[in-house]
Amino acid sequence: MISSIDDVIARMRSIAGSTRPHDGVGAFNMVYLRTTEAVRDRLGTGFFGDDGFMERLDIVFANLYFAAVDADAAGRRVDRAWRPLFSRRSDRRVHAVQFVVAGMNAHINHDLALAVVETCAAAHTHPLAGTIPADYHRITDIIEDIESSIRRSLLADLERELGQQLEPLFHLISSWSIGQAREAAWVRAQVLWILRDIPPLFDQSVAVSSSAAGMTSRHLLTPLLLPDL
Repeated sequence: MISSIDDVIARMRSIAGSTRPHDGVGAFNMVYLRTTEAVRDRLGTGFFGDDGFMERLDIVFANLYFAAVDADAAGRRVDRAWRPLFSRRSDRRVHAVQFVVAGMNAHINHDLALAVVETCAAAHTHPLAGTIPADYHRITDIIEDIESSIRRSLLADLERELGQQLEPLFHLISSWSIGQAREAAWVRAQVLWILRDIPPLFDQSVAVSSSAAGMTSRHLLTPLLLPDL
């Protein structure tokens, strides 16, 4: 049972140990693990205004990713937002940086708003209460720094191999912004919070979000027919 951020990290390390080289889910999991460790390291330091809420949000958020991992492992239908990543995870024509961004797209553009709503409801609070907005945006800064560093590293490795042929991949990946995605998720969380008392609209909004995130991931995972590494 996942009851702490340390449990989240332990599960991600377990996933890392069970994935093969060139596995797209493993590529995303590596970045997610580094991000979660960075959040864990800031708890109790005064970085966040409400450590307890942020740890709980991290757990709820991660569980949505773990649900996709478990569904795929059991042969069950994966949520539409995650389906492209899991269905293409072994495609060697798709490069690691594409899998990383597609995973973040599914998790941020769909799961994050749901995690905020669920965490707030459990804590009997709301998204705009206290330090929640400020803490949310502090995490954006952490993720942007880590993702930018990893993206540059992965692209640099490919550039050494592919030279100018990297240009199509660079343009594809540059079409997605983590900062914009998290800002959109923040607005979506506030909308879902209002709609939670109107189940039909809430469910329709979640379904549309899942489908839209999946569509974007399919675009991000487009094989560019670059030479095999």
